[in-house]
Amino acid sequence: METIILSGATPSLNKVKTQDILSEKQGIISGKRDFSIITNSAIEIAEKINASAIITFSEEISKLPTRIPVFVFTGRKLAMMNELTRSIEETGKAIHERMEDRARSAIEEISEASIIAFINNLIDTEGLVVGIIKMKDNDSIIIYDLSTNKIMKRLMECTERVEASVLRAVLNIALQIACQGREGKSFGTAFIIGDSNEVMRRSHPLVLNPFEGQSKDNCDIVNPKSWETVKSFAQLDGVFVVTGKGIIRAAGRYLDINARDVPTEKGLGGRHASAAAITRDTETIAVTVSTSGGTIRVFKDGLEVVKIEPDIMLVQ
Repeated sequence: METIILSGATPSLNKVKTQDILSEKQGIISGKRDFSIITNSAIEIAEKINASAIITFSEEISKLPTRIPVFVFTGRKLAMMNELTRSIEETGKAIHERMEDRARSAIEEISEASIIAFINNLIDTEGLVVGIIKMKDNDSIIIYDLSTNKIMKRLMECTERVEASVLRAVLNIALQIACQGREGKSFGTAFIIGDSNEVMRRSHPLVLNPFEGQSKDNCDIVNPKSWETVKSFAQLDGVFVVTGKGIIRAAGRYLDINARDVPTEKGLGGRHASAAAITRDTETIAVTVSTSGGTIRVFKDGLEVVKIEPDIMLVQ
């Protein structure tokens, strides 16, 4: 295309190819949405603000050319995927209300994904995350401040009693149990972490302790090599007893504790009630996995302080 040259008061057009201009405009109007513009902009933003990570739900952009770690997540439940593909015109709300709903939903998804990344020891509780959301009818870039995440704050408060690496390891195992089950079957379990002498005193074995006499490495819950063993024994009735430094002292323990006055959500069984109660009476943290739905709960001082629905999984 040739350049338009303006001279003096009267502009003169030197061999302007107007057809080229029209063709270019038509290409912009009728062209397909170019998602690479969003991803390239997200990379530029992430590098300028020195983001802790880039989070996305689109596997097609998993290999972005950037020094910033890129984490790709997927939704387990159909509801979330419907949210990512739903057209914005489908409700009767005003356009600005629908846009606000979409923005809020996208932020929640990035927030939940950040929690999973935190549990996997991929990000910390401080810093910024750049989220890339691709939907059916629009794309967006989100800058999310990790310090505003209430669940991550509450989890860090639990590290007053147990080491952060231990809590993360237990939550990671809990997520795997919630998402995958064992041989296609879902099941529930509970981990009582910290103050292990007192917990052992207030409980009794339902089965022979599979960790009795095992090497320290085999009993170290922070060691990923032990996780398959833990998941196998998690199918036993009873709870795991874990020290604050991550050594598994026992599995299949029954807690001898009065849980009558512990406030728990309606519909939860005895495992949740006794897990909550032991944290009321000892310096412990309890992590439970529900048999139905796989909901993960964290208890401290007899109260549920964190609830995680395993709707999001880390792909890579």
